[in-house]
Amino acid sequence: MTVESSIILLLFVTITCLVVLTVFIVRLIISATNLSNNANVIATSVQKEIEPTLKELKEAARSINSIANNADAKFQNTKASVASLIGAGACLGGKLKSFSQGILKGISFGLGLFRK
Repeated sequence: MTVESSIILLLFVTITCLVVLTVFIVRLIISATNLSNNANVIATSVQKEIEPTLKELKEAARSINSIANNADAKFQNTKASVASLIGAGACLGGKLKSFSQGILKGISFGLGLFRK
């Protein structure tokens, strides 16, 4: 009788352990499902927020690029104009050359005063 009762007790304990383990596994699966659903919602909302931001950044980069290109072109035109003006002055003779150098020295001296 004791062996029989021990086996029955062991059977009940094993069934109880399996039921408890099954309950914990089901709770774990439910928690994992909730976690994945929450992660999916977060990923979707982040994606919805990032797309307009990226579009705005792309437009801003295009705008900055066009401004920089425009400024570079205007700087090159101004540089070429100044070079041709100085070149024409140098062709007029030595007096105009020394005069233009004096003006450039005066301008650089004036700019040096403003830098301080």
